[in-house]
Formats: sequence, C-alpha cells, structure tokens
Amino acid sequence: MQQSKPYQLINALSLGEFCSGESLAKQLDVSRTTIASYIKQYSVLGIDIYSVKGKGYRLAQPLSLLDSKVLEQALPNNMPLVFDQVDSTNAWLMNNIDSVEHGQVVLAEYQSAGRGRRGRAWQTPYAGQLCMSLLWRLQDGIEAAMGLSLAVGLAIVEALEKAGFKDLGLKWPNDIYLGGKKLGGVLIELQGHANSEVSLVVGLGVNVRVASLQAEQIDQAFAQLETNAKSPLNRTDLAIAIVESLNQMFEVFRLQGFAALQQRWNRYDIFAEQAVSLRFSEERQLKGTAKGVDKQGQLLLEINGQQQAFMAGEVSLRGQ
Repeated sequence: MQQSKPYQLINALSLGEFCSGESLAKQLDVSRTTIASYIKQYSVLGIDIYSVKGKGYRLAQPLSLLDSKVLEQALPNNMPLVFDQVDSTNAWLMNNIDSVEHGQVVLAEYQSAGRGRRGRAWQTPYAGQLCMSLLWRLQDGIEAAMGLSLAVGLAIVEALEKAGFKDLGLKWPNDIYLGGKKLGGVLIELQGHANSEVSLVVGLGVNVRVASLQAEQIDQAFAQLETNAKSPLNRTDLAIAIVESLNQMFEVFRLQGFAALQQRWNRYDIFAEQAVSLRFSEERQLKGTAKGVDKQGQLLLEINGQQQAFMAGEVSLRGQ
C-alpha cells in the first residue's frame, strides 16, 4: 500500500501514545497546520483523537492497522491489496474485474460507501472492522454459485471459532452472529452468463471495534469482536485467518458445491427449530418452523406439516 501523508500520521499515532504536533510535522515533512487538518480529517471518520496542550495528539484507544507486508507474505496467492480509504472494496473489484486475477483480495481500513444486502448502508468506522472482498471465478456458470454466500459465512465463522471466539451463529442467507447479535455479513456480486465463466466478487464485513459515533447510527443490536476477546486483537492476523479459511472453503465448494457444506452450516443456524416469519414484501410473508437449509442452500420451512424450500426472502423470529 502506498502510504499517504494522512495515513502516515494515523500510523504514527496508532500505538495510543502522545506525539507532539512538532514531531509529527517533522516526521511527515509538513507544517503543523497541515497536521491539524489531517487530525480533523480522521476525526470525521470516527477516530477519537485527543489534543492536549504541551503534550500533542493521542488516540483515545490504540488502533490495529492492517499490515500490508505481513498480508503479502502470508497470502501470496491472494495478492493482497490494502487501501487506506475506498468507496467499497466490492465496488473497486467490480470496476476492475477484467484485469484482476482469480483469488485476489482487496482490504480497506475505511469504506465511505459500504453496502450490505439489498443496498443497505454498512457502517464502517475507521480500522474498526475487517472490510474485504475477494474475486473468484467459476467455470460452470451462475448456477454453480448457488449457496456460495452461505459457504462464505460458514468459512468466516469457522475461522473465528478457531481464533477462540464462542457463541457464533449464522442467519440465512448471509449474516454472521455473535452472542445473538449481528457481527457481520456477506455481499456477493457477480458478472457472467448461465453456461460460461462467472466472476464473483465476494465482500464481507466483520465488526472488530465500533466507535461511539458509528454505534449511534446503527439501527439494530450488534456485536463486536473486541468485547468478546480475551486479549488485544490484531486485525491483520484475523484477516489472514479468514482468507485462509475462505480459500479452503472455495476449493470444496468448487469441486462439490454447497452440498458438502450443508451439515456444517446447519450446526450454526441461529433459527433452527424456531417459529419464524419469511417476508417477501410488505404485503406478503409466510410463517413456519425453521428446518435449516437444503443442499442448494435454500431455506427450509415447515408450514402446516409440510417442508418447503425458499431461495429468497427476509427471515426473522416470529413477532420480531
């Protein structure tokens, strides 16, 4: 990653210790006025920065920034590309889809236009999440990608479980839960045709630490890894663990499809055997008992004693 001057400033402050404006200006070869403007720029992104006369600047809490060199060494086949700021990692890959190689991963400290399912805004505090997208290519067309978003969620959950996190779950089709609250999600965009190669941009966002400014803007209960960790988190290590898990999962998916992952996904289903509603629109919804997913990744509901499979809809616990 080519480090901009503002990023160099945040990197210098990332340990959470005081740095004087004079020393920062000298280190970056800019004026103290420019340093103050950089501080203001990052404060807008949700970073709490203290300014104390006689001491200088300090982050309210240390930041775990992504280390591009470590990522490159650990994931050579994924050709990691790390941005300080980007509109969204998915958008970047979609815009460069013809020139990017299979397996490339793009990561960002901050997304200005992160999106979730159905175009919903995805709040991303600076260095407070794992925001990344991978490009995969499948040779057997769009149909071969059925169930992929579920497989991606499974790979993330299994990576986090290996990292020591507990009480993880999955909500159909692409939400990741921790302690009964939403931790992250998956967004897949594709380009291709029914019977030819399809390019898949697999985006994911996982909350690591959500600043108070962003927390106020989130309209649902959410989880974050930091409050469930036994020791300080290293976002670079977490990113590596997740990408390695995704690489392994994709090989299984490419050769065997979602059917090989179905039982593993169902183990994490947060709605299993519960009364749920499946909403298709404001006017149309169905009620039934959740029975996991089938070999294609379709949601199974028992309705009036009969099991039915669904490819779309918004599922929630009955009464929510």
